[in-house]
Amino acid sequence: MVIFPITSSLILFMLAIIHVYWAFGGTKGIQAVIPQDDQQQRKFSPGKWGTLFVAVCLLSSSVILGIQSTLIPFVKQTQLGSILCLFCFLVFGLRAIGDFNYVGLFKRRRHTSFAKMDTIAYTPLCLLLSFTFIYVFMTK
Repeated sequence: MVIFPITSSLILFMLAIIHVYWAFGGTKGIQAVIPQDDQQQRKFSPGKWGTLFVAVCLLSSSVILGIQSTLIPFVKQTQLGSILCLFCFLVFGLRAIGDFNYVGLFKRRRHTSFAKMDTIAYTPLCLLLSFTFIYVFMTK
């Protein structure tokens, strides 16, 4: 079962790198990652600092998962790490559930390019990450 923490940690690391790319002006893939209204207009436009904040959060999640699953063996597991692992489980779980309108399992808007990507990729990924964090939390 070590494959889930390894895969999830690598995914989180790669997502952090992609967010840094976007924060510094990269545009590839940006059209399908921001929720849109029915007229395909973005619901918000994240700034550089907000995007970098998300990148730091993703990188931190990757490190937390690495430490708690002993993928990073030279850092000792702590009670704080367990609490942060549980927090990540909640964050990714809540993201998977969504806002009941634009994102998540129970979204109403399903015909935008973001909504389609959310259904086939983003929400399932959040569920995988959430389950990985709770798995690591429960096994340590």
